[in-house]
Amino acid sequence: MVYNKLKNMNQQTTLNKYFKIKTNSFKEMDINRKKKCNLSITKTPIKLPKLTLENEHVVDLISDDDDEGSISSKTCELNQSQTSSSESTLIYTPEMLHKSPVNQSPFEEISNKSSMSPSSDHKSLNKSSPSFRSPSTSHKYFSPTKKRSIKVRTPTKAKRNLSDIISKCDKQNIFNNEEFLQASKNLDDLTIFLLKIIYQFLCDDNLKPLLEESSCSLLSRAMKVKKPGMRLVCRLYWQQEGWRRWDKVKKIMIGKFKVDDPTLHEAVNSLIESGFITVANSNNGEEICFDKLLKMLKQDELKLICKEFKIKTTKKDDAVQSLKNFCYQKTNITNYFVGSKSTNETRVLNLLRSKVGPCYKLSDEARNTLKELYILMYLGMDYSIIKEKRLELMLLNDKTKRETFPIDKDMEIDNASLVFKNREQFLSYVNAGVLYEDIEEATDLSEKCEKIKRVYDLYNEMGKEELMSYIKLPVWLRRYTPAYIYVKILEAGIQELKKSKVEKNILLAVDILSKLLKQTAFREHKRAEWYSEKALILDKLLLLPEKAAEVLLEGFNSNLPEKYLDFIRPRAKLLAKRQTNPISSALKVQLLSRADKYDILEKNIKAVHIYKQPMYNGGRGKIKFETRTADGMLVQEAEEYCKYHYIQEGKYTHGGHWEGKIVTTIFFLLFWDIIYAQLEGIRGIFLSHYQTYPLDMFCEDFYNNRKALIEKRLKEIEESTTEEILTKIETAWESRPETEQSGVQSGAGGEAARAACARLAPARVARVCARLAADFAHAHSGFPDLTLWNERTGEIAFVEVKTDSDKPSMKQIQWMHYMQQHGIDTEFCYVGVHTGRARSRNTQELEEH
Repeated sequence: MVYNKLKNMNQQTTLNKYFKIKTNSFKEMDINRKKKCNLSITKTPIKLPKLTLENEHVVDLISDDDDEGSISSKTCELNQSQTSSSESTLIYTPEMLHKSPVNQSPFEEISNKSSMSPSSDHKSLNKSSPSFRSPSTSHKYFSPTKKRSIKVRTPTKAKRNLSDIISKCDKQNIFNNEEFLQASKNLDDLTIFLLKIIYQFLCDDNLKPLLEESSCSLLSRAMKVKKPGMRLVCRLYWQQEGWRRWDKVKKIMIGKFKVDDPTLHEAVNSLIESGFITVANSNNGEEICFDKLLKMLKQDELKLICKEFKIKTTKKDDAVQSLKNFCYQKTNITNYFVGSKSTNETRVLNLLRSKVGPCYKLSDEARNTLKELYILMYLGMDYSIIKEKRLELMLLNDKTKRETFPIDKDMEIDNASLVFKNREQFLSYVNAGVLYEDIEEATDLSEKCEKIKRVYDLYNEMGKEELMSYIKLPVWLRRYTPAYIYVKILEAGIQELKKSKVEKNILLAVDILSKLLKQTAFREHKRAEWYSEKALILDKLLLLPEKAAEVLLEGFNSNLPEKYLDFIRPRAKLLAKRQTNPISSALKVQLLSRADKYDILEKNIKAVHIYKQPMYNGGRGKIKFETRTADGMLVQEAEEYCKYHYIQEGKYTHGGHWEGKIVTTIFFLLFWDIIYAQLEGIRGIFLSHYQTYPLDMFCEDFYNNRKALIEKRLKEIEESTTEEILTKIETAWESRPETEQSGVQSGAGGEAARAACARLAPARVARVCARLAADFAHAHSGFPDLTLWNERTGEIAFVEVKTDSDKPSMKQIQWMHYMQQHGIDTEFCYVGVHTGRARSRNTQELEEH
């Protein structure tokens, strides 16, 4: 057809004609494709999109076996090249349905092609002048997760020279290479995802030294494996480890294609020769043990085997036990006269192996190589996605726009070679991660304590030169070092050591805290908590109050920021004023001199007390309250009850239990282009296109790296009118896909964000954003539970709800104190019947209901 003519015509002329034909065909269809939006709220020039021959909206109907996975919808990238003449992927799009010829093999060439539609991409930041951007045209698309239509802003189309774009695409997109196109041709999306990272790795000389030479050699052979061999490798890696019989292997490789047995055997032999697959129960193969053989056999097969040995049984469990008992029996005396040396166990094993037939599994080298490859190539994204085997589902959701990420796929990002300089560093990081998971999964307390002691020894054994190589990394990349993981393990292990109530473990906890406090390179934001925890152990468990007081004074004198000293002051005050087992007068005076400066107190914040009997919950779960309404009885949790109470009284007309979601959403909408900017001279903040945040988001360097841009934006907000702020919020909200994983929280909603901004006014919006921008890691949590406002009066308040036994955290008190300082109404709402403790903490106002 069209592609057959491409071979004999000039490339540029042919492509121009080709796209002309396809454009005309698109005009005849009712197409409403979802375009990629400019997520920035700045006015930036439009970047012409790279033209790729992949169809990003094609959905693959090929799925895994129903009993092997839970992924219900798959997608398929249809890789095409300028010189490729045919494809064979069965595809479905919302506009059309293509089917393969009935009698044609899915691994043979098919001349039918899917049409292409260039997508529009944009830069997210104009570094020279970050200013707000006006809304553009919009259309709606159906969100598969929210089950409703979503309005999305889309840019206007720009004229483009196709030949220039194609030329540029060939230079930048390595996946247009003929080798990759041939290796991935006619394969399902999940296999293509694996082949992509393999090919990316092989094309990057900086990454190759991070894996063993044998692993690199193995991966290079993956591109030449007979199809559909790599599909089997991909599925076996993500499925439960173990042996698979031939019928299972066949089912995995075929999927929904029709492939003959000779082709499948050829593919499996290719995998065995390449080192990806290990075979058992065949010549020169491994032998499977007795218990595993029994698990692989079905009930009917076990019955036949039992019949061979004249064993009567009806159920599978009975058959298994009967065969085990038969193996333990002594050999019949007739074997002696016949001259047979086989035992009952040998006879049963031989019969079991013959019934099971050849079995296959992923080789140990292949499994270890792929594990390291996934860690390496997806460094930067949330590792729990890989650990919990959700990576493939995430990739499919990203492709089908069910779960998208804010990093533009065309953005040039760094990779793991920026973090790891050699194989030794990468392997140390991987091993430390394995140790962290082992301790996390351990259930025996004594076993956990032993492993924590081992980690402490490993940390002490690290040389100065090795530590310095990690410290030279930017703060946001140190999380990918074994030293950081060891510190994280030791920090969490303190509580486990305390639980054991063994003196040597408690002394070890003190030693660990002392070691952690001596270093300043890893998890420094936890130092105040470490001082407080060390003082607690010395005072309560080792009965050394004088030592505890000295530790707290050391913390006060350690140049910690005031926001962190707030975590030490409460314990210092308790220790200084204690009557039993008191500390010396000199230490008491010193502690009180620091603790009395503590003005961020719960009692300094306005409060409301509501007398209300909670429902009985047996001491389990959250406390709930029952309210009689005109529509009947209403059962609510504390936060929802207080919101209902405020609105019923008429003080406020609207509100929600959003906690920090509301202010985080406002912050991200107003600072989006700055948060996700590619900063000149700053490397390593984007290592993956599947990051939710830049890697420096949760450290103080986030502000330092963007100080000028942030301060300029805060000034712009302060100088804006309320109407301008609302327009900016609405524009930014409508430009965000609702399925995107970012700081924009769909739970709060765009209307709620606009309503809050309207009542706060620009100056107070700027102050809230300033605290989040200055230290997002510290300030992103602790915001009050309820956001309430009155449509008539324009009042707005942020309320923290506490029940009888609940106390506010220091972060919550800090947020409320900060808002009071800047003229933002905030208060505590204590609800319950035993409010004695709450009254003693705060007695400004009391209501009974």
